[in-house]
Amino acid sequence: MVAAIDTYPDFKPQVRSLVQQHRKLNKQRLRLAVYFAPPGRSKRDVFLFEVLDGFGGDAVEPKGRLFEFGYGSTPAIPLPSGTNLRMVLTNPTELDEAVRDRWKAVRELGAARTAGSASVIYADAKGKRLWEKIR
Repeated sequence: MVAAIDTYPDFKPQVRSLVQQHRKLNKQRLRLAVYFAPPGRSKRDVFLFEVLDGFGGDAVEPKGRLFEFGYGSTPAIPLPSGTNLRMVLTNPTELDEAVRDRWKAVRELGAARTAGSASVIYADAKGKRLWEKIR
């Protein structure tokens, strides 16, 4: 069985480059970045999950949804027509609650991990601990 992440082999270097840019942010320290393909979501889209200190003011979304947005092709990541880069962003505090309460985005990420379609692009020590919580 081919893992879903293999659907996007040409984008991994660009995603790595994007993550490197995010590591340089001064106000929000990147803790974890995961390139993944969630089961049941568009196979045409490229997904990147990031945990950043201070993201969203370290607030927790009361409706139980992690912040997600998407955009199409850019000079840094040229994508085929109809393909989007989907970013899922959170902070450590919100992720802890999302894991505890099994929010949809965490279930999708855990399912991708179990299916072998999630690849950690970057994790510091705190990010590694956070990643271990996602099952």
